Amino acid sequence: MVALFMDFLGLLLPLEGSGLVARPYHYVLRDTEQQGLCLRHGHLVATSLQGASASQEEPISVVPNRHLERRRCPLIVGIRGGTQALSCGTGPEPHLSLEDVELLELFSSDKDRTTPFTFYKTFGGSTHTFEAAAFPGLFLSTAMGPGEALTLAPPSGATSFYLRRM
Repeated sequence: MVALFMDFLGLLLPLEGSGLVARPYHYVLRDTEQQGLCLRHGHLVATSLQGASASQEEPISVVPNRHLERRRCPLIVGIRGGTQALSCGTGPEPHLSLEDVELLELFSSDKDRTTPFTFYKTFGGSTHTFEAAAFPGLFLSTAMGPGEALTLAPPSGATSFYLRRM
């Protein structure tokens, strides 16, 4: 993730007029039971993706949130190559949904607009957890039942994920 932040915020800024533009980084995300993410009825679902169903796997795309504490690794998270973003919502209660907004557009937006799409990534050994920036203390969690959408849960229900860059 250091390279991601450097590409977008630091030492590897593109030269004016060079045509070089930072792009979202893409990762395969798996939980500790090796379930991958797929899109079902407009929601992200963690499921076993083996054989023919492996082609349904939905990698995540990330860009940094330039407004929040860099040391906490704030990532704007999306899918579909960065054309849809995962939002926690802006109401009093969290509501995970996918919105048709480009991650690069969000990267350029202000703090109030980007926070609902941002997750703090924490590394713990070989796995990572994702805490909602807009709802501190709530983490991405795979559902208890098969075919249910990802949700947000307190630390005791947080899912640990493996990340592999594509």
